[in-house]
Amino acid sequence: MLKISQNILENSLLRIIIADHHDSTSERIEIHDNGNWIPFLSSLSGFSTLLFYKGKEFDSISLSFKTKTKNTLVFQSSDAKLTVNLEIKLVDRDLIHFKYDLVTKAKLKLSKLIANYSILLGSEPSYKWVPHIRPKENYVMGDHVFRSPAIIYNKGQISFALIPDLDLLKENRPFQTLMDFNLKNEETGGDPRIYYGFGNYKPAEHIFFKHNPKKKMKIKKGTNLSFGYYIKIFKETPVSAVLESINSFLWRTYGQKLLYENLNPQILPYKINVEEGFKAIFDRQKSWVDFKIDEADCGGVFQSSWIGKRKKKYKFITPEDAAEHKTGNFGQRIDQDSLLGRIIMHFSNSLFWIKRFAWFTSHFPVINRVAEIWYNAWFMNIRTGYGFRYFGEIWNDKDLVDKGNKIFNTLLNLPSIRGVFPTVIFPASFDATEFCTINGLKAFIYTDDFNIIDVSLAMYWGLKFHQDLENRPEIKEKCADLLDLLEEIQLENGAIPVFINFKEDNHTPIISDVLIDSASSGAPLMFLTEYYKISQDSRIIPIAQKIAKYLQTEIIPVNKWHDFEPFFSCTNFPFDLFDDYTQSHVMNALCIYWAAEGLKELYSITKNDTYLQSGEQVMSILNLFQQVWDLPYISFNTYGGFCSQNADAELSDARQGLFVRVYMEYYLLTGKKEYMERAIATLRACWAVQLLSEYEEQCSGNLKGIGTIDGVDRGCVFENYGHSGNDFPVLGYIFLDWGIGTSASATAYVKKHFGDLYIDFKEQIAWGIDGLTVQSTEFTENRVDLTIDKLPEKNSVLLKARAIPQPQIEIIINNSSLGLMDKDTLEAGFKISF
Repeated sequence: MLKISQNILENSLLRIIIADHHDSTSERIEIHDNGNWIPFLSSLSGFSTLLFYKGKEFDSISLSFKTKTKNTLVFQSSDAKLTVNLEIKLVDRDLIHFKYDLVTKAKLKLSKLIANYSILLGSEPSYKWVPHIRPKENYVMGDHVFRSPAIIYNKGQISFALIPDLDLLKENRPFQTLMDFNLKNEETGGDPRIYYGFGNYKPAEHIFFKHNPKKKMKIKKGTNLSFGYYIKIFKETPVSAVLESINSFLWRTYGQKLLYENLNPQILPYKINVEEGFKAIFDRQKSWVDFKIDEADCGGVFQSSWIGKRKKKYKFITPEDAAEHKTGNFGQRIDQDSLLGRIIMHFSNSLFWIKRFAWFTSHFPVINRVAEIWYNAWFMNIRTGYGFRYFGEIWNDKDLVDKGNKIFNTLLNLPSIRGVFPTVIFPASFDATEFCTINGLKAFIYTDDFNIIDVSLAMYWGLKFHQDLENRPEIKEKCADLLDLLEEIQLENGAIPVFINFKEDNHTPIISDVLIDSASSGAPLMFLTEYYKISQDSRIIPIAQKIAKYLQTEIIPVNKWHDFEPFFSCTNFPFDLFDDYTQSHVMNALCIYWAAEGLKELYSITKNDTYLQSGEQVMSILNLFQQVWDLPYISFNTYGGFCSQNADAELSDARQGLFVRVYMEYYLLTGKKEYMERAIATLRACWAVQLLSEYEEQCSGNLKGIGTIDGVDRGCVFENYGHSGNDFPVLGYIFLDWGIGTSASATAYVKKHFGDLYIDFKEQIAWGIDGLTVQSTEFTENRVDLTIDKLPEKNSVLLKARAIPQPQIEIIINNSSLGLMDKDTLEAGFKISF
């Protein structure tokens, strides 16, 4: 009988057992439970954890024990081809770090080099999370989507997470890296598997990532193949606490240090970004239109434009043209069942075709620009108008104030039926007195149905405009009508339908079953809680509580974050898409944000702690969509940005501007500094996608090949970066509300409510938000002493504060006293010039 030598690292919670089997070195990780050790991860039987794949075949090597300390085990191996050093370290009671140092001594050809584990707890976890779904054979989670990379598994009282070491990945990436999580027993041949390491992948469909076992990494002699990862373990920990802990680990380890290290990717005061964005809309793209609705002065920003020196003029749609345009619109032709839609999806991840399409459309005026104004979840004119109105006020720009007001007029004067209204408007010309409309949208697709989600979000932003900028009592009537309708159409389970129409009486609703039970209900919850602030209507709370219960029972536990985008936008998934490999739904960040915001506000109204607890769990899911680091293999500073969903490849998507405010307000409620830190990082990311030559050092990939960067397209903001799954910008389309609009409205809201420098006496901390960092703070009874660093171009700062303890407080900045400041002045905010 062969003698097996073992080396063990352990503490009161876990232990790692490494056993030498002569031809392999097995690994087993166990958790302590009532005097017993329960194994939950192990290497494959007969193999070491480190596997060398050639096609679908693999082998491993035996490692020899080298050294041991209290918290560290080191193993090594060396042969004619490879030197391997493995360090296993107990970093904390619940955290293990694995580091493989590998250097080749000869040429190698491998399809994958991975650390692979069998999961010993079964193929039916109680809860799981993956950074990207992979619904077909050989699909993987490529490092293009390593935003907050973690695979999380929970079964009963045991949870663990596999987290790549991003510092090591930053130092060493000779080849692509990937993760995988496979719960399909018929493929694994037994226990589920989880792995991380080197291996090839390419974008597939729109957008997954596919590993090709036949394609080999050609590894040169002397290549460093080092990589590492963490395994974080939990026992008897609620899922919500598991999620919060993993997010905090990722943020503290990577995101937090980048926040304070420098201001990147912010390189300019936001005032310059906003000015250039507004010049792009009004002067360069010429995308503003004035028109009238029933003699009211209205206006709006067109939905889109396209980069390139030679652009087609905007095409106006008259009432006579409307029917033809509705059926011939590009969005109608690219649904998942159309031939054109299938062709576009086929080539949407091909870098070869993307580059050529981008070049052609930016050099020749072939893309139609339609004079249409949208009020949908993406292209929300009233949200953009919020930014116009706010900056118009602080810049004393009457024209900009008027433009904001005209957008508000548009919203208030649109013809409505029971509180819903058309969300696409076609002014017949510049300064038109006639217009036509389309009732609703399914992403880019026109529909005769009204979209309850889009209407709710439009009214939500109308209420923000009303409360923050321009008190317009007539909004209350429109809101009251919508409340009546929501009360009538709410389903028994609490959900709010997404699409409705009306019978011939224009009163009786006809409810569509499309997305009828989805996470979209968070958007009406946002509207209801915001309307309650000005109405105190007692009917609102029961409706809102039913929505909250629906989210708490049917959406949050299973992470079924479905809204319109995965099914009607570029991904075009079937409604029944489910990833059997990871047992995961497709999830979209928009409805996650809607739920987080709605639950937060419902807690603020009711003080029911369960709503805050649920809201924070939803925020933990949103955190996992955030880029906590700057991916070093992408030619764009990704830090702080967000993706769209767990089945697409966007980096720093325009929706991130919507999330800034939510993070800051969760900070105000909870005092958790991580929320404010993430918010500040997100705001920095908002403007990194802007087309300014000043971003060459930070975001060169976003500017490459754009000849109009200092001309007609200066100041535009792309929707995102890397959408195709490649290190390449978007094709050239410019969505004016979804980029400039989201970033400007986020900046406006933050400046109005938090300023550039926010002193929080309650939490005894000061926050640098726009163009500055706070190096040190000292709070005393009636004084605060700050040391700040700022951008050279930052000549003034808007300072605001909360929870001011005295009627007057002395403010000292960089050893210079501003004198005694009144409490009211600090709360309202005041400008400091440097």
